[in-house]
Amino acid sequence: MQQNISLREQKRRDTRLNIEDAATALVDERSFSSVTVEEICEKAGISRRTFFNYFDSKDTAVLGSPSLDFDQAQKEWFLTTPATDAISLTLELMKQHVDDHHENSEIAQRRRRIARDSELAAVALNRKRAKTTEVMELIAQRLQQDGSLRKLPELDAETEAMIVAGLVREAIWLALGSPDVDCEDPLTERIEYSLQHITNYAKGLSW
Repeated sequence: MQQNISLREQKRRDTRLNIEDAATALVDERSFSSVTVEEICEKAGISRRTFFNYFDSKDTAVLGSPSLDFDQAQKEWFLTTPATDAISLTLELMKQHVDDHHENSEIAQRRRRIARDSELAAVALNRKRAKTTEVMELIAQRLQQDGSLRKLPELDAETEAMIVAGLVREAIWLALGSPDVDCEDPLTERIEYSLQHITNYAKGLSW
C-alpha cells in the first residue's frame, strides 16, 4: 500500500539515497579499502556530521543498513496468524520486514558487484547469520506451539526451524544478488522467483 509521506521525510529519504549513491559509485569504480568517508561526503555534497546522522560507518553506506530486529507487532503476527506451513508464513514475515529496506535498481546492481569484495563479503555474511538466528528462534517458537505446521516431526523443532530459516535466507540472498533476477522487479516477486528455483532444483535430488 502506498503511503503518503511528509516533505521532511521525503527529504530525509532523498539525502540517504544520495549518500548511498555516492558511496556505491565510488567503491564500484575503485575498491572498498581505497574510498574514504571524506570522499563519499565530497561526492554527495554533505558534511561528515550529516553522513554520520544517517550511517554509522562506511560499510553501512556501501552495503546498506543492517536489517532491523523484528518489532513486537511483527513477532505477535508471526506467532498468532493462522497458517498451513512455516515456510510461507516466514516468507510473508520477511516480505513485510524488508519492504522499505531496499534501494533503486542502479544501487542494487552496484552492491551486487561490490559484494564480491572479500572484506565486504565477510561483513555481509555476519549480517546474514545474525538475522537468520533471530528468524530461526521465532520459527522454533511457532513450531513448538503449533505442531500442525511441522513437516519433519521426527526432528527437534529447533532443527526444523534451522532448515526453514536457511531456505528463506537463501531465497532472499538470491533475490538480492542473483544475475538472473531483474532489479526493477519488486523485491517480493524476486523472493518468490528465487524460492521457486530452489524448489525446482531440489526436486531432482535424491540422497
